[in-house]
Amino acid sequence: MTMAASQLQAETGCTLSVIIPTHNVRGWIKETLRSILVQDVDGMEIIVVDDGSVDGTPELVESIAAKDDRVTVVRAQSKGGGSARNEGVARARGKYIVFADGDDIVPRGAYRALVSSLTDSGSDVAIGDYLKFSPTRTWRPTASMRVFDHAVRGVTLVEAPTMIFSRPCWNKAFDRGFWNRHGIRFPDVPRSNDIVPMMTAYIMADAIDVIDDVVYLYRDRPGNTSMTAKASSSASFLSYLSQEMACADLIASVHDTELAARYSALIYDRDGFFHARKYLAVLTEHGADSDKVSDHVSELLSKIEPPATWIDARKRLTMRLLASGDSLAARAVAQTVDGGVWRNDEGLIRLRATRALLSSLDASSPDAVPEDELCIGVARTLKNVRIEGPEIEAAWVELATAASVRFGPAIRSLVPELSGGDIAGAAHRQRTVEGTVTPLFGGDPLRLRIRDSSEEAAPVLWAPGHVVQPAKTVRRTAASGEPSSEVEFAISRLPRGVSLQPAFLFADGAIVSAYADADVPEYRPFENVLYEQAGAWIQLERRAHWVVRAPRRLALKALSAVRRRWN
Repeated sequence: MTMAASQLQAETGCTLSVIIPTHNVRGWIKETLRSILVQDVDGMEIIVVDDGSVDGTPELVESIAAKDDRVTVVRAQSKGGGSARNEGVARARGKYIVFADGDDIVPRGAYRALVSSLTDSGSDVAIGDYLKFSPTRTWRPTASMRVFDHAVRGVTLVEAPTMIFSRPCWNKAFDRGFWNRHGIRFPDVPRSNDIVPMMTAYIMADAIDVIDDVVYLYRDRPGNTSMTAKASSSASFLSYLSQEMACADLIASVHDTELAARYSALIYDRDGFFHARKYLAVLTEHGADSDKVSDHVSELLSKIEPPATWIDARKRLTMRLLASGDSLAARAVAQTVDGGVWRNDEGLIRLRATRALLSSLDASSPDAVPEDELCIGVARTLKNVRIEGPEIEAAWVELATAASVRFGPAIRSLVPELSGGDIAGAAHRQRTVEGTVTPLFGGDPLRLRIRDSSEEAAPVLWAPGHVVQPAKTVRRTAASGEPSSEVEFAISRLPRGVSLQPAFLFADGAIVSAYADADVPEYRPFENVLYEQAGAWIQLERRAHWVVRAPRRLALKALSAVRRRWN
């Protein structure tokens, strides 16, 4: 315990001040307070600073405070979560301070672990592990942060630079004398108001403890009422960028090479990319704030070290494109990282974003996407966007034409509409035929039910160099007047090892894709056809009979066993 901390405790008789800013969290604050009130810390006070709630939050807290004098309710004098925290600090009497949000949970024993560490070590800051949870899952964001691998005491930021990967304020306890001595304050900004004060605390601290206890449970709330859910707006992203630039200046002031490299990774691989992708995920055009966002990103990147080559090239490229003003192209790249998917109603923006990427991408750039990967990505866009209406049709033709020029036969072999010479004509036919695979039934024969609006289009299975005609076609008209076809394909007539997709063949040889509006059949070990659904289209592939596959599988298992013995 430091001399300043001992003096504070002697003067106030208070060990720990818990500061909770609240704003419209009536549905959660009772659970939050219950989890804090059972913490086994003698001399604890809880200061709830309400920031203009209109849902009855302060009244509920006041009813709890009437039964437990450890709880105090304060109506914030200034608007903003940062000011609410600052006001709580100003009112705090404890030798240590911690922060919590009004919709989260503090595990039993968490504050005892943090306080005990600071009391024993005399450090300025103690950091604990944390979990995030939603209605459907729980996960540990710190799993990839090396600083949380084991407990340490009395380290500095330079000695443990991965500490900067964890910058929330609620999994930490601070010596209040240390906090006040360095004038640490929270800014009132729309987003990320804790990253600058946390970075300041890390840099100013003479000694930091890391404990291995989980000290906080962060609630990832569904809907759009929480701060996390609002992160996609341009105002929120600009707020984050302004705070991050201040952090970049703080890091530069330390003059440590390893710390600078870790901070660069934080921007390109972690927080910076995460916030950029949230912003880009709802971007539909180069809007009024796009230039300002690009300027901010460019300025931030100018303050940090170049990205390490181990960072995913798509992340590096996203940040570079965003900094250069190519926001739609940046969205096309960011959407491919970590299983990102496009919604069915985003066809037009997907086409425009992919087209922007082709226009802006320099194949010689060190973080460019390899041409073969780019070709496959563009092909997936062309095959997955349903051509509905003239605007989408025009955008589809523009992208397809540019892709055909850039990639040549490589992409023409992937997209049925490009296999002929008339791209615009094929796109128009795609739009008018409105062909969709509904149920697809496995077995032999393979059966597909297809909705379409043209008797001129014959259902087939297509692959480059292969057009498989159905063994049987039955045309039907539903009571609603909607035409459809039920077709059967003999598996024996399918080429082995070739990925086929449902399509439509016209009399002049033109081919257009058939979209999928059905799940593929369940996998069956003895079936001779494999199915894959990729977005709006289905692929199927005939494989060898199971009698042929079985000996091969046994041989591979035997070979694997031999290798294990010798390795």
